[in-house]
Formats: sequence, C-alpha cells, structure tokens
Amino acid sequence: MSTHHLADPCHCRPWHKNCEPTCSQAKFASEGAPAIPLKNFRISGERGCTTCAIITSGLVIPDIKEIWRRSIEPALRAQRQGVVAELRNDEEEIRIELMEVGNGRRVLRTRASNNSIDWRHFNLWREGHSGYQNGHCKAFSELNYQPVERTDSERSMENLKDWIRICDESHTCCSSEDPVLPSRVVEVTDDRVRVIETQGRRDRYMTLSHRWGANETFTLTESNMDVMTNHIPWDTIPKTYQESIEVTRLLGLNYIWIDSLCIIQDDGQDWKREAGRMKSVYGNSYLNIAATEALDSYGGLFMSGSLTTKYPAQKVPRDTTIQIRPQPDRTHAGFGSNYYYTAGHPLMQRGWVLQERVLSPRVVYYDADELKWECQTDADCQCGGMVVLSNFKQDYYKSLKHDGVPLPYEWMRISEKYSCLKFTYDSDRVVALAGLAEQGVQSGKGGKYLAGLWERNLAHQLCWQVSNTHRRPDTYITPSWSWLSVFGQVHYSNRMDFTSVCLNVDIKITEVSCTNKEGGIPTTVTSSIVGFLRLKGRGLKMRADVTDYGTQSSPPVYHLRREGDDHGLLVRVDYIMSREDADAVKEVFLLFLGSLWPNGNGFLVLKSVSGDSPKFERLGFTWLEKGSKAKVSEQLLAYCKVEDDVIIV
Repeated sequence: MSTHHLADPCHCRPWHKNCEPTCSQAKFASEGAPAIPLKNFRISGERGCTTCAIITSGLVIPDIKEIWRRSIEPALRAQRQGVVAELRNDEEEIRIELMEVGNGRRVLRTRASNNSIDWRHFNLWREGHSGYQNGHCKAFSELNYQPVERTDSERSMENLKDWIRICDESHTCCSSEDPVLPSRVVEVTDDRVRVIETQGRRDRYMTLSHRWGANETFTLTESNMDVMTNHIPWDTIPKTYQESIEVTRLLGLNYIWIDSLCIIQDDGQDWKREAGRMKSVYGNSYLNIAATEALDSYGGLFMSGSLTTKYPAQKVPRDTTIQIRPQPDRTHAGFGSNYYYTAGHPLMQRGWVLQERVLSPRVVYYDADELKWECQTDADCQCGGMVVLSNFKQDYYKSLKHDGVPLPYEWMRISEKYSCLKFTYDSDRVVALAGLAEQGVQSGKGGKYLAGLWERNLAHQLCWQVSNTHRRPDTYITPSWSWLSVFGQVHYSNRMDFTSVCLNVDIKITEVSCTNKEGGIPTTVTSSIVGFLRLKGRGLKMRADVTDYGTQSSPPVYHLRREGDDHGLLVRVDYIMSREDADAVKEVFLLFLGSLWPNGNGFLVLKSVSGDSPKFERLGFTWLEKGSKAKVSEQLLAYCKVEDDVIIV
C-alpha cells in the first residue's frame, strides 16, 4: 500500500482482518463495508492501493465484465427496489460488495439493485504458496474448495472429510456419544452387505435421502427377509445404494440406514411404527447422503461435473498469482431461506426430503456438478454458491434457539417450501412433516403444534394464500384453516421476514384444539388431523355469486356483496370445485383478520358448515389494498359487526 493510505481506511478494509500489523490497512480492518461503485475501487487502485487495483483488474476482464454487465439492463428495466439509476450512464457505477465467507473464501458481489436477482458473485483467491503482496498483507487467501470434474474424485472426498472435520472440531451439530442405532440398518463391513436388527446397540451410522422411482422392486419385504438379513449379492444392489455404501466405507463407518431396506415395505404396522421415528433416525445420523440427481435407486450418486468448463478460472492481469472465477447464477436457490422449490434437482422436489435434510445434523448433496454441504451451523460447496446465501437450514436451527426469528415465523418459510413439493400419496403430506413438528414441540418455541401452524402468533399464520394447483385431497387431511388442507404453492401477504410487524391483528383467538383422529398429539401421527379455532372478531355476511367457475387448475371466482348493495368485491377461493359445489355456496362470512403491511386489510372468506350455527370452513383469503380500493375496504369494515363465537373447522 502507498503512504497515501497509511492514515485512511480503504474500500478493501474488510479483507485485511488477517493481515500482520505492518500492513497499512490492518488497523482499519472491519467485518464489512457498504457496497460502493466499481469506479471507486479503480480510483483507489490508481492512487496506490494494491488490493483495490487487483479487484478492479479482475472485474474488468472481458468475460468477467460481460457477466455482471448482463445484470444491468434487466434491473433498470424492472426498476426493482434499490436499482442503481446511475448505471444508465456509467457501467462502473455497479455496486461492489466485498464478502469473506465460508472458511476465509473471498467473494466479490456485484449489485445492480437491492434485489438478489440482480446480484452476481465471483471467487477471488491467491493460487498456491506464492506469498503475499507487501510481505504481510493477506487480503487474498488460498481457496480450499473448487469445482471438480467428478464428484467421486479423490479431491471431492478430501473436501467432504474436511467439512466433517471442521464440523466436529468447531460446531455442536453432532453428539460426541454414539447414538442408539435405528431398529434396522444395512451393515457394510468386510465386503459384506446385509440388513441387521440392531436391538438397541449404539454406533455411528449414515442415512440416505433418495428419490423413489415408479417401479422400485429392490426393497425389504416379509418374503425376502431371510435373504436380505444374510448376504445381499453386490451385483444385485441398485447403483445409488452401491455408491452410498462406498461413501460410508470411505468415511470409516459400518452402517447406513436406507428406508427401502430398513422398513418392511409390505407390513403396514412396521411402516407406521418406523415412519413415526424419522426424527430420531435422521436426527441421530452421522451424515446424511442426498442423491439429488438420481430419478430412482438405479440412477447413481456420482456424476461428471461441468463447472470447470462453464465457469473457468482466469488470472488477474494486475497480479497473475491471483485468480477469479464466476459462480453459477441462482442455481443454489433451493438451499436459501427466501426462495421456493420450483425446479432443479429431482430429489429436492420430493415431499419427504425437506424433513430428511433439515432433521439430519449434516448433509452432503451429490449434485450433477459438485458436492454441497449443510450442517446446522454452516453451509458450503465446491463452487462457492452456497456461502453467499442466507441458508434455510441454519436459519431454522436458529429459530429453535434464542438467536433467530420466532419458530412460528420460520415455519411460514417451511410451509412456502414444503407446499411446492410432490407426493405419491396425499396421506403422506402430514406424516412427512411430523418429525420436524416433533422437534419444534420439544424446543418449546411455538407452543402447541396445529397441523403446520403453531399456537403462538397463530393469527399471523392464517394469512396464507395458494398460487397454483388449488387441489383439495379426495379424503380429509387437516382442518380448513391449515395450509396443509389444500395442495398448491403457499405464500403469505404478511411475509415472514418482517415478523409480527406485518399484521395488526383484529381477531382474538379464545380456544384452539388440534389432535389426530385418535385424540393424540398431532406430531408423530400417520392419520389425519382434526381441530377447530374459536375466536372473537368483526365480520359480515355477504351474498356469493359465481362469476367464473374456473378450470382444472384454477378455482372459482365469486362476486361478494351485501344484500341490497350492487357493489362488492371479487374473490378467487382456495381450491377447485365442481359446478355443483360452487353453485351450492350462496352466502359467505367475511371475517376481518387485521391490517396487513404496508397498506392493506386482510379478510378470511368463510362458508357455513351447519346452517345458522357459527361453525365455518375456510373458503379463501383476500386482502384489499388501501388506495384504489380504500373505499370498498372502509365500507366493509363499517358494516362489520362483532361476533363473539366464531368457530372455524
């Protein structure tokens, strides 16, 4: 660094925390700094800051520049929040954020707006042991994890072992004591594979998350029990299981739990019993292997990666010992807190998997191009895309403690993610969430568990809406006020990121009941859930006329109005209905839930289930913005009357 910077903190100060005191920026080192224009880094470099000069030199390499340039026009055109308007006249107004994430990895983030759609990320590192500029400046570190050509390469296994070592040494994700083994496990010692009954023994074991294909025949049944518990010939074992066993052996473990081999698939009682133990099975595993790309048990775990060719590393002209590599854009969204599952890896679209990945203390994902890692404390991957996200799994575990958002709001995230996922059997939808529910109950952070919602802050959780599919199951699963009662993508008008400030609640919930059909606590259940809400609030009866019967994928639309009043509002309900059922709804009860952030009023649309009694089912949810619809909203509230005993089932 030049003497010009000896007395002043520079834009690059977040990367000097590990520097020797003789580095001119060491005393100014900080955890972070505001995102500033690239031109500021250029000016600083021209004035003598070596670090800023290297950053500028890397970002203006033609191939690198083209990546962040492509983010500018969409941001300007959409005028997203925080868009950098100056970019219209000068590309070097692009905002640059310096990040130190994931084992000292240096990442440059370019921002064309405050929306993550307009962000791009680049790894920047010093190759090999070439020393540091100016002797004692360590602004650039080596990079331990980089894309590989094969996910079963020696380097991939080294990365996996390193993640495990760091977790063992620095985190509290796993107990130091060996856990009790599940009822059955697959023993893989001495080149022998067999299913064993564990009888309460203790030892470390792996688990596998995999996608069931349409015709899975390699399973444990009553008829093949003798063969499976004696010796399973290697060449009969599906490829996904073979390769998971190889990983288990390379990590020095003797046991792996695979659902298709450790639960008797044609024994209903065994399935029911073992399905209720998912919290302990996955929660006590040493490591969960996620076969993210395999369409079935024969698809395999190991893949050839293409990241090294799609996103090549380039030497930085200002200092050729420094290299820069772009990260894939938005390919890791399924692991982030604020994104839904809408596409991507076959495994990650399946309903059972969310619980498996969250309950497991540690997960390694064998993707098409790389290994990804998640534990309760950290997330990483070989390309770096995991470390620039707010991680869903970590945020969830913070909510179980004292340093995260309250658990009920974190479960709003869970419902948004879970509602995107697919099931072979509708009845599995409640069961595949039961282990997470049990964990939440044990944490004591949400009160009673209420079929995908929680007793604490319950009114805030009633604002869910359905944006696609809109299918009610053929048989009853949960009360209508639960988002689990309708299949389709769930989202919230009072988005969870803002917690309770988003909804000024008007109703008062006086009683809530929720049990399985046998009267038990609805967590480790394999049956449907029944319950009701009793509340006080303001509402009014309105006439309902069908204006659109909908389609096979779109529910009916009703025109709601007071008797004698031609004005009203249009409401699309939660779920698809037959014409006969749609016509049967002649009247609804509009219940004022509260004022939504930033400027709207939310109403539950209810239909009577028993004539004149105050017992209703949820039909939909609507909210009216203030402004253009302010008059309608104000009139509705003026007509609302206080009801002391409204029951929703």
